[in-house]
Amino acid sequence: MQVKGTALKTTRDFVQNRFPERYNRWISSLPPESISIYKSSINATAWYSFKDGYAVPIQKVVEICFNNDSRAGGEQLGRYSAEVALTGFYKVFLLIASPQFLTQRVARIFTTYFDPCHVEAFLPDTRTAVLRIANFDEIDVTTENRIAGWTCKALELSNCRGLTYDIRKSLTKGDETTEIWFQWNN
Repeated sequence: MQVKGTALKTTRDFVQNRFPERYNRWISSLPPESISIYKSSINATAWYSFKDGYAVPIQKVVEICFNNDSRAGGEQLGRYSAEVALTGFYKVFLLIASPQFLTQRVARIFTTYFDPCHVEAFLPDTRTAVLRIANFDEIDVTTENRIAGWTCKALELSNCRGLTYDIRKSLTKGDETTEIWFQWNN
């Protein structure tokens, strides 16, 4: 399993910017394989080991910065990553994109971040969107919540209000897919 360098860069930047007093503790808590990745220049378009470059480092973020709360840590990592990715030029696009169109695009974006994985979106009604994730063997609870947080932030930037999400099925619990349901008020 592999992950794009973009996800690693935003993980490192998140800790540096949101928890600067814990950054050195976070880096030193990583195994040597992860330290060598994070102390070098991360290529945003390169593929890295999912375990060494992503899964272990984000679990350490959750442990050190969120008192082992995978939902809060994953969600905040995802929100930060979306904020970084979707500001500037893309912000105008978000203001005119429908939540339905945006959710379809988000599904495609995640298939370019993780390999292998399959993500599809469906829209049961005008205020609900669902991401269904499959073929993602190494997914963990923090990653599911990071995907949810990223998607929530993207939907908020496109003016969805009163947004909530619920992980109704989970590969981590033995389900065939992970299903993340998003609902909003407007």
